[in-house]
Amino acid sequence: MALDFTEYFQNYEAVVAEVDAVFKKFENEMGDLVKCGKGCSDCCYALFDVTLVEGMYINAKFNEKFSGLERSQILSRADAADRQIHKLKRKVFKASQAGQPTNEILMEVARARVRCPLLDENDLCSIYENRPITCRLYGVPTSIGGEAHTCNKAGFKGGEKYPTVNMDIVLDKLLGIGNDLQKGIGSRFKELGEMLLPLSMAIVTDYDEEYLGVGGEAKLVIPKEHLERELGVGAEPAHEVVAPDAEEAPKSAACASCTESKSSCESCGESIVLGGGKK
Repeated sequence: MALDFTEYFQNYEAVVAEVDAVFKKFENEMGDLVKCGKGCSDCCYALFDVTLVEGMYINAKFNEKFSGLERSQILSRADAADRQIHKLKRKVFKASQAGQPTNEILMEVARARVRCPLLDENDLCSIYENRPITCRLYGVPTSIGGEAHTCNKAGFKGGEKYPTVNMDIVLDKLLGIGNDLQKGIGSRFKELGEMLLPLSMAIVTDYDEEYLGVGGEAKLVIPKEHLERELGVGAEPAHEVVAPDAEEAPKSAACASCTESKSSCESCGESIVLGGGKK
């Protein structure tokens, strides 16, 4: 039986409409400070994760739009971006274990640049109409956990007071839709709705019943291409990984292929959400 995500995708689109209206308000009232425009791709190098419903929505639109060589090229770029992000997150984990101050770690990550796999050779977004919410708000002041963020190319200046979009509220709405989806499809993974993962991983993921923990035995599956990336061509998993009591959400491939101990993996910051550079 095919799973129907229409209701959850419509709820996601409603949040997108709210976000677009907020951005439009900034453009109308502070157009001289908002520098977004065709040809600017600064936000396409920012590091951030997407929620379950957003990842699934973009994945569906990607699968509808792309096929053949163009699809293969994007998937290849997604794998390269995923490897780069994985290395950065392992670096963050090691820095935190070494006692490096959190603010220094976050500043280092904020300065990192990873090219979005959906950015084409003309520096244009391949799925602009369906781009993530973070991209839609990148050019205006936002706050995450009380910390202010804005695009480095925008005209907003540090120390000045501006209307600010509270990303925590937006995230709560998206997580709420994800939790409704988890319950609606009867997923065994109780924390499925709170899953966060990079866009590069979201577009290559197959959101089928097995991955979502619906029906049968819920397993954590490491995609073959990621297994070979870590262990070499022809590699096979040492053992089958089954979710304990079928209650944990599936990890990303980067986390699943990690060689650290389980206790280390739980604290590595795999699901950290990051926006643009901080001012």
